[in-house]
Amino acid sequence: MKIQRSDLVLYGVAFLAAILAVGMVYGYVENRVAEAESRTEIKTVTVVEKPELRSVVVANREIYRGEPIEVDDIKVLMVPTEGVIANGVITQPDAVVGHVAKQHIFAGEWLIDQKVGLQEETENGVEAFLEKGMRAIRIPVSAESGLLGMLNPSDHVDVISVFESADGKRMISRTILQNIEVLSIGQTNRMGKMKKEQEQESAKNKQGEAFVKASMVALNVNTRQAEQLALAMNVGAIHLALRGPADVALVETDGVNVKVIERSKQRPPKYKPKQNREVIQIMQGDKVQEVITR
Repeated sequence: MKIQRSDLVLYGVAFLAAILAVGMVYGYVENRVAEAESRTEIKTVTVVEKPELRSVVVANREIYRGEPIEVDDIKVLMVPTEGVIANGVITQPDAVVGHVAKQHIFAGEWLIDQKVGLQEETENGVEAFLEKGMRAIRIPVSAESGLLGMLNPSDHVDVISVFESADGKRMISRTILQNIEVLSIGQTNRMGKMKKEQEQESAKNKQGEAFVKASMVALNVNTRQAEQLALAMNVGAIHLALRGPADVALVETDGVNVKVIERSKQRPPKYKPKQNREVIQIMQGDKVQEVITR
């Protein structure tokens, strides 16, 4: 049986069609596989060695400055040693339990030795906050001169002294100390709570003694500042001026006397008062527009 030329052409066309079909199917499958791989998330697992852990004492709640630290106030966490980069991190609970917080400690914060003071052994534990070379001095104040009712422990104040001049001819008012920290007010320590001893005294109707104690403010000063305060209390009256938390600048002042007050003129206001304006609401469909009239 002879294969005719037309049959060869037919077989060739069929062979080429088959190859083309196989190529198209292969390309389609490759595209689907590539599309599926692009949608599949490839997770890489990195195997590392177990890190060396270290115990760290952490505040279990917010601890206020001056508050004694109890067992329930802290907890111990195990953290990688490489993550402990701060110096003085406390690792044992026994190092802080029964001690006084020298600074405000937030919940979850790591405790460091610079924020923990001595154990609270005295009536109000003021000495636990005194740095080397600093002194605590108590000054008598009143509601007018000592900001009683406004002042809180850890606030900062300026001390103003009102005294008679050396020649006795005029009264002078001058700021003698600036940016001084308040340690305590009466029997109130930095926690802002009254001691049990004062509550017992008030229960025994010792109102006079309690009033005197409530009228005393303890300030954190150095030796030179303590001497200035002691002299100011003996030659005249002293007043406290409260500072803002962010205001730490020291201001140079020569003080004032009666003549300066008499000669001073009232300064005009910095800003002129704004004129009264009326607001008119205009409703357009579901929209409301406010128009200010001058």
